Amino acid sequence: MSVPSESAPIQIKSDTWIAAVCSAWQLSGSRITEPRLRVLQHIVSYTTPFSAEHLYAVLQQEPSPPGRATVYRTLERLVSAGWVARIHTNGTEMGYIASWPGHLHHLVCTSCGQVIAFEGCALEELLTSLARHTDFLIEEHLLQIYGRCPNCRNA
Repeated sequence: MSVPSESAPIQIKSDTWIAAVCSAWQLSGSRITEPRLRVLQHIVSYTTPFSAEHLYAVLQQEPSPPGRATVYRTLERLVSAGWVARIHTNGTEMGYIASWPGHLHHLVCTSCGQVIAFEGCALEELLTSLARHTDFLIEEHLLQIYGRCPNCRNA
């Protein structure tokens, strides 16, 4: 099965992502504090899923670290707005990765943990059929595809 042409990988450039998040926060009337900005800078630096506790621990090694509540609230706020995606790894663990708001799905490397977001969803026919056969009102879906990235396959 080939990937539809509209399913292009989504790139996250650090400066662009931080500026977009800050702009969205300003539009919503939220303050951009130094602790929140440091949380954003660390989040966007990860290329593999991280846990909230790992992010907190890393930030604690900096001068004047943000509090645990700031880290957790900022992360949850980003998740609810779509700026951070929850990624399920190893079947049960959950991590986070910077993302863009909108309808995105993720490829997750089972060897190195790299995550590649992509847009485009060819599931509409399947979802329509499922809803019809089960009388289930489908409100949303989550698609994460697991495999090995080119670097890990070639190693």
